[in-house]
Amino acid sequence: MKQAAKIGAFILLVFFFVHYYTMLSTLYGEGKSSAESDIRVVREEEAKAARSRPVRGASLRGCIGLSELQAFNKLRMSSNISAHDCVRRCQKVDYSFAVVRTVHRGIGCYCSRQIDYPLSNSRCVGRKTILLYKLLDCGLKVNDSTCGLVCFDSPGTNSAVALASVPGSGNTWMRHLIELTTGVYTGSVYRDRGIFQSGFRGELHYWNDGSTIAIKDHNFPIMIKELNTTVLNDIAKYNHTGAILLIRNPYDALISEYKRLVTNKHLGDIKAKDFSEDSWEVHVNKTEDQWRFLNTNYIKYISPLLVVHYEDLKRDARQQLWRVARFLNADHEFEIRINCVLRNQEGLFHRHSNSSFYSFTEEMRRRINSNIAEVSRLLTLYHHPDIPEQYKSSYTF
Repeated sequence: MKQAAKIGAFILLVFFFVHYYTMLSTLYGEGKSSAESDIRVVREEEAKAARSRPVRGASLRGCIGLSELQAFNKLRMSSNISAHDCVRRCQKVDYSFAVVRTVHRGIGCYCSRQIDYPLSNSRCVGRKTILLYKLLDCGLKVNDSTCGLVCFDSPGTNSAVALASVPGSGNTWMRHLIELTTGVYTGSVYRDRGIFQSGFRGELHYWNDGSTIAIKDHNFPIMIKELNTTVLNDIAKYNHTGAILLIRNPYDALISEYKRLVTNKHLGDIKAKDFSEDSWEVHVNKTEDQWRFLNTNYIKYISPLLVVHYEDLKRDARQQLWRVARFLNADHEFEIRINCVLRNQEGLFHRHSNSSFYSFTEEMRRRINSNIAEVSRLLTLYHHPDIPEQYKSSYTF
């Protein structure tokens, strides 16, 4: 009798454990299936977002299958790597194509120098997580590998943000700093072959094609005193896409531009024997008002606007380039690249000033100082950084 009771108790215990195990398996099995489903949805959403989000230095050309992936060299698998990181890694080792594959462990990065099948602009239907990028034209701007490459973006990536200044304000030097900081070439409205041959490879690209990150422009709107159709067209060119306004002390800008005009070189300097009092006076009288007209119109009419003072850039390049990079929506690498920029900030177009024999008459000073006061008033009114204090200490103001 006792043995029968023990057997019955054992059977009940076995039944209880079987029932309990079945219940847990059902519960966690459903949870696992649900989690896998959620992961699958998230991966598809990530892939969809990747196809709509431009990657600097590369053009998305479509998707490939697993069989085609085998022709690529695998560089890395990581949960921390991004499509941008993968593209940069492939560019640094001189590949022409990059593939980004999203799997449950993270992102796989693959590179290749060539592919054996025609490229297409496929929308990746049915191939949502293996994205093929064609790497765009890149190069080293300085002989310092820690600076990284400077590349063109895919056309349409960037809005036409102006890099505006009056001539002689250091615009080309600023372009050098921006390219090193962001890793993207700058553009220009001028198509100057001399500038192009000096390493500014975006100079000959169409200024509005979106492949460059900032557009050099001295022309808006100079010496126009009324809001006529020409001015309104110029305003429309950069309004809503924005501008960086580079402002330099007008006395220094006038001297710098005079040197360029006399020598016909961006880095030209003149000696005392080549200086002409008459041509200098004509230059000042003709161009002094350009400084006020360009700066005041950008301040009043262009938005968004970032004002950078040339003197602040010389004094604290790190802080000013950080402001510029954030304004241009540069990728996260700029914080690393800035250290290299500071070691190579001179570039080829940073002219050192020698102003010992340039003179400004009292009438010239009166007009120039009046222009400075007007620009200073507007900077304060529109909540931009005011003119640096050395304006007042360097010249009669």
